[in-house]
Amino acid sequence: MILTSIIFGAVLTAGIVGVVAAFWNDIIDFLKKGIDKVRQIVDGIVYGSKVFVKKIYEGIQEISRHYSMVDDRWQETTVTRTVSPNEVPDDILRRAEMQKKEVDITDELELNIQH
Repeated sequence: MILTSIIFGAVLTAGIVGVVAAFWNDIIDFLKKGIDKVRQIVDGIVYGSKVFVKKIYEGIQEISRHYSMVDDRWQETTVTRTVSPNEVPDDILRRAEMQKKEVDITDELELNIQH
């Protein structure tokens, strides 16, 4: 009985870790594609990006904002996509559901990239 509980806990933890890792990997891929698209559109350098999530009727919207310099003026280009709530880690999903506005997850992304 105890061994079964330990094995079940390990599988559950691995599943949760897998969902979280997959989420961050998907966000990184989403950002890379967004940055490549923005570079083509603005024909310049992307100086920075921010990442947000927002609860919408269809699911969770992932939003990336990219900042570039065009003709001596800052330009913000926004790229979005909608994902299923079951693709989002529980803590981020809760934050998105609690807020009516976008939730900035840039810091969490940076932490997950460093590890």
